[in-house]
Amino acid sequence: MLLRTDDLILRTSKTERFLEITKDVPVMCATQPKDILDNLDDVDSVIPLVKKYKNITIVQHGYDHINRSRDGEKKCEFPSSRNLNDSISDIIKGKKILEDNFKKQFYPVFVPPWNRFGHNYQILSEVGFIGYEDDDEVLDMQPKRGWIDNDYFWRKIQTDDTIHSLMFHHEWMTDEQFEFLEELIESGVIQWKSIRESS
Repeated sequence: MLLRTDDLILRTSKTERFLEITKDVPVMCATQPKDILDNLDDVDSVIPLVKKYKNITIVQHGYDHINRSRDGEKKCEFPSSRNLNDSISDIIKGKKILEDNFKKQFYPVFVPPWNRFGHNYQILSEVGFIGYEDDDEVLDMQPKRGWIDNDYFWRKIQTDDTIHSLMFHHEWMTDEQFEFLEELIESGVIQWKSIRESS
């Protein structure tokens, strides 16, 4: 099972808490390159913090996480209606930002914001990615910024063989949710894998 958190962009108290709780298991952090670039010289840059945790793998979470879908469509940074060359340009730019700043902690897996990508995924392999993550096989722990039903969670974990990733957004987490995650890790009931083993 992959342990994933999205929108790792700044050093905050919740970022620090999440990374400390998960320090003994592999963690995949989906990161927006544009935010990393914009905060490079900020005291709250997340880069020095990430480098302290060797269990962390950084993957690319779009480029700037801005919705470019047309009115009435589901949110998507790279909808089919967006110019393909513009999409590819942002993706390549973002990949270089993460490579330059996270070095070996970066792994070329693409995680589209809102778990949607309107173009052919083959494009990603052509620009150097070896995998991608979308809605398939991902269990959202915080649907609509709330929290997953406890009984539903355990039922899915125990009976649904298609689930391979638990997705968190650490900045949305409450004290109770952090405690749940800590207890889940300490229980040992889930065998956590690195994205490097899974792609």
